[in-house]
Amino acid sequence: MAGLAAGALWLLLVLWMPSLHAHTWLAMPLALLLGPLVRAWLIAAPVPAAILAALAMLLACAYLRVLLVAAHLAGSFGMGFMQAWQNAGTAMLVHLAWLATGPAALAVYLASAALAALLAWRMPLRHRVS
Repeated sequence: MAGLAAGALWLLLVLWMPSLHAHTWLAMPLALLLGPLVRAWLIAAPVPAAILAALAMLLACAYLRVLLVAAHLAGSFGMGFMQAWQNAGTAMLVHLAWLATGPAALAVYLASAALAALLAWRMPLRHRVS
């Protein structure tokens, strides 16, 4: 759920600032937030937290790409976001998102997943008040 929420917030930032053409690079600051969040609030053990942080980051990246494709289709055809999603279908949106993702974007997304995992693994836990 943290990955889906991060992807949706990332989309809002990209849509709010359309002049920001380097939305792929926003994966790194998001990884800086998502890694410690997973360790501090979801899982205290370092290895499972690192795995979950990496998977959440990859899910956020994939979800952003699918949402961007749906928003682009909605804007291109003059329809609402949900109407574009329903007309295209999830499978087509995922396929179009995969086709629109280049090797450089994949490298950035994998690096951001590694950064989130590293931060979740290395972050020291603070004492929690029960």
